[in-house]
Amino acid sequence: MIKEMAVADLQGIQAGIDAGVDRIELNNHLELGGLTPNFDLVAKAVELTTAAGIDLIVMVRPRSGDFNYSHLEIETMLQTILHLRALGVRGVTFGVLTPKGNLSRHYMVELLEAAGSMEVVFHMAFDDIPHENQSMTMDWLLDHGVRRILTHGGALSQSINTTMDWLKETIANAPAGMTILPGGGVNYENAGIIANELSVSELHGTRIVKLV
Repeated sequence: MIKEMAVADLQGIQAGIDAGVDRIELNNHLELGGLTPNFDLVAKAVELTTAAGIDLIVMVRPRSGDFNYSHLEIETMLQTILHLRALGVRGVTFGVLTPKGNLSRHYMVELLEAAGSMEVVFHMAFDDIPHENQSMTMDWLLDHGVRRILTHGGALSQSINTTMDWLKETIANAPAGMTILPGGGVNYENAGIIANELSVSELHGTRIVKLV
């Protein structure tokens, strides 16, 4: 089981490493769903995770709220990705939608090109995409090199217990090669149950491991 822990500071990274996490997702303002962290923190996170031999994924999200970004915000995201590459970051997570909540393919292509060989994860913007369009979205993302999607299966205000059926359907519809990463309400107490029920090998959460 790969356990990914969302953190917002160096203490969180070290605590996760000490508790045996497999991957760190670095954010700022977790209370807002995660925003782009500052570059000084990222540089230190690269050092810590590299020394520990675990993967680091960095959030690229310029503001809270929806995922329909202005051209200026996209430019900020592009520059962020390029800076993260220069810092040695090997993985990023982001998502861009249209005003109607569908995948913004044009902007996604721009961001993916900026990411180059970096691993790219599509984050919980996926949950804002209409259900009937999620399957084709997964196909498009895989075709463009995105191999992991973080999803709660619905609005974060809903308990994950109420979104399990849609998570199962999403997993069933995922193309071969696409990893569905359930998150939002997953913790060290329910991780085993959720993993067994969904038949997944990766989980995400701020409390995915019991800190020592």
